[in-house]
Amino acid sequence: MAVCEIWSVRGRLDHPIDYAKNPDKTANPNYLDSDLQALGDVMQYATNGRKTEQQFFVTGVNCDPATARQEMQAVKRQFGDKKEIVCYHGYQSFRQGEVTPEQAHEIGIKLAQSMWGDRFQVIVATHLNTECLHNHFVVNAVSFADGKRYLGNLSNIHLMRQKSDELCRQYQLSIIEHPDGRKKPYAMVQAEKSGIPTRNDIARQAIDEAISKSFTLRDFDRNIAAMGFRCSFNPNHKYWTIIGKGWKRPKRMHKLGEDYTNDRIMERIAENSYAVRFSDFAPERTVFKIYHIRGSLKKVHRHKGLRGLYLYYCYRLGFLPKKRKINYTRLHSLLRDDLMKMDAIAKETRLLCQYRIDTAEQLFSYQDSIRTEAMRLTEQRVQLRKQLRKLPDGDEKETARQEIAEISERLRTIRREVRLCDNIAERSGMIREELKQIQQEEQQRKEQTKHADRRRSSRSGCEDEFRGG
Repeated sequence: MAVCEIWSVRGRLDHPIDYAKNPDKTANPNYLDSDLQALGDVMQYATNGRKTEQQFFVTGVNCDPATARQEMQAVKRQFGDKKEIVCYHGYQSFRQGEVTPEQAHEIGIKLAQSMWGDRFQVIVATHLNTECLHNHFVVNAVSFADGKRYLGNLSNIHLMRQKSDELCRQYQLSIIEHPDGRKKPYAMVQAEKSGIPTRNDIARQAIDEAISKSFTLRDFDRNIAAMGFRCSFNPNHKYWTIIGKGWKRPKRMHKLGEDYTNDRIMERIAENSYAVRFSDFAPERTVFKIYHIRGSLKKVHRHKGLRGLYLYYCYRLGFLPKKRKINYTRLHSLLRDDLMKMDAIAKETRLLCQYRIDTAEQLFSYQDSIRTEAMRLTEQRVQLRKQLRKLPDGDEKETARQEIAEISERLRTIRREVRLCDNIAERSGMIREELKQIQQEEQQRKEQTKHADRRRSSRSGCEDEFRGG
């Protein structure tokens, strides 16, 4: 089953080429590490094309992989092309275990030759670093034949998928017979991998809970509304929809799965009518366990400031303490929106706890210190790169390269932390406002419940007095 996609690339031409030709992903496992190390950096190895194709699953169509960037740029200069889109980056992924690296690369080359071989320069690279083997294609946006640009429209995307399916049939590989044309958003895929609940998960949980308490569609509508959702059962619309507070547009329920179609929801509600359980009127007595705590709770250390704010917010979101089960449908709508941002909030919380940052002054002081360190490291890296050009090949040059790599890694960490500090400064204010609003609503709800209880008790007292008189 081969899946194909292609998209335009703006900016620098060498970035997609470097990614596609990454030797860590395209290395042939049949060759020894010593053979691979001899090639060095992927943009610097200058061996002949035959050797490159034998040791790495990288092939150039109408260009040499070692000099592909220069050749593509030469074509652009030849025809005076200065458009924003510099190339197109595509992939072709195969089902796990269906093909060998050699077969996958051979299919990729044939697809590139069939799609672009007569007019465009293409790099074909087969990546072996994931469970599903996949080909990457970097296509020059300008034709070497006539200087015309490649059109990355739906027609060409469908043509690419059609040719890929034809090749898969020739190699007796499975294909998607009836594609629906939809793919899951990247953000949702990443959230599912990280275990972060998505809006789809929250919607499913809300629908399941509402169905479990309902005997009619009206009951379902009332129960789902009590959890902060609105459903549309318009008979003029083919699909029912659900929308939560803060959502910009509704979600069709049938897209949540087979158990959430119109007919299936009605079936699940109808099943409840046959599963009513009768119980005694007297409620069961709840047995409470009594724990004795030694010492005083007054001496327990409490985090305050930014640390305390973030830790409390993580608790309200249900991510602290760990392994805590929480019903996301019962969260406040303001908290539900931040569930999808939990990965970023967790990183910010770890930064605050790691460096014991409690105030805005400490936050900005730490940010200034790492920015100063970044400037110092950047200057140090510039000097090392200057020395690297003058050093002869040997241990000293390798040591200098290692130092540059370590500095670059530290700079990446610093830049991430600088962004986290900026996000904390911006997000902390919003968190305070959200918690304040939630606490006010909870207080109002408690007062309303308290007044309702008083009214009920006063009415029952009046009735008893009337009966006694």
